[in-house]
Amino acid sequence: MRDDPKDVPRRVREVRVHPSEKFAATLRKEIADGTWALGAVRRSGDLGRRFGTTPHVISRTVQLLRKEGLVETRAGGGGGIAPCGTTPSRWQQVAHRDDIENAVRQRISDGIYRVSQLLPSVALLGKEFGVATSTISLALRPLKDEGILSNAGPTAQYGTVVATRIPSDSCPQPDGSDADMDCGEVPDANRERGSFHA
Repeated sequence: MRDDPKDVPRRVREVRVHPSEKFAATLRKEIADGTWALGAVRRSGDLGRRFGTTPHVISRTVQLLRKEGLVETRAGGGGGIAPCGTTPSRWQQVAHRDDIENAVRQRISDGIYRVSQLLPSVALLGKEFGVATSTISLALRPLKDEGILSNAGPTAQYGTVVATRIPSDSCPQPDGSDADMDCGEVPDANRERGSFHA
């Protein structure tokens, strides 16, 4: 015999909340009450350890806060997460990907990095600009896509060479009479490979 529906207790359906929602609520409160001060930078890894969760959950937490306009993020060694409102002083000192790309582009245009010459390693460029090597790789990617830079060998481990010079006032366009031999020359990666260790 079936139970009378009146006698069966109603099951209360629990609404599950993703952990990122809980962590976002905690951080939202800290931003609102000033516990997480403007300009104070926190790292994803530190938040992961604090909440005892995975990088994926922290990433989702930060996405929620970023969509609400509560936090800003920066990638790389000098990056992190900070409440919106003021740019942290350490972010003002750290170069962005675009800044690095433009600096390398200018150095090629000025002839500081010459055609067929190996660029400094990503580790050395990372130290110079104060960013992670992954940020350097991302900054160089557009220059590789444009054919200005190329790998010195079959893989990036061989280093990066200048494949073509960017025209500038110091590098006239070849017109047949006063062509700059360095402009547009295809690099010989094998010639330079032995003189530089990436």
